[in-house]
Amino acid sequence: MSETGPKKEKNPEKIKRSLDEVVHQLDQEPGASQSWGETMSENREAWEDLKKRIQERQRALKALVREKKAGTISTEEFEKRYKIIQDELTELEFKVYNMRLGTSIRE
Repeated sequence: MSETGPKKEKNPEKIKRSLDEVVHQLDQEPGASQSWGETMSENREAWEDLKKRIQERQRALKALVREKKAGTISTEEFEKRYKIIQDELTELEFKVYNMRLGTSIRE
């Protein structure tokens, strides 16, 4: 994910509070599965698109690892492409979390 504004502040206490809130929201409470099922039903097309995009990025990551093991790409190229794919996967995962929680959590 790219930032267009100034560098984000890296306040550890603020980050921990934010993560604690997310973990609390992700805790499996009674009805959480039903709520998630309802969210998926209401957003079926978006959910299917996210799943497809995540699977594509996971396949790309596996292919990249195979290329690296086969020696067909340099370490520098591997690291560059690996970071891009991981960033894309992270962004997609945040979209899933946001759909799940009904929020707009950002990295």
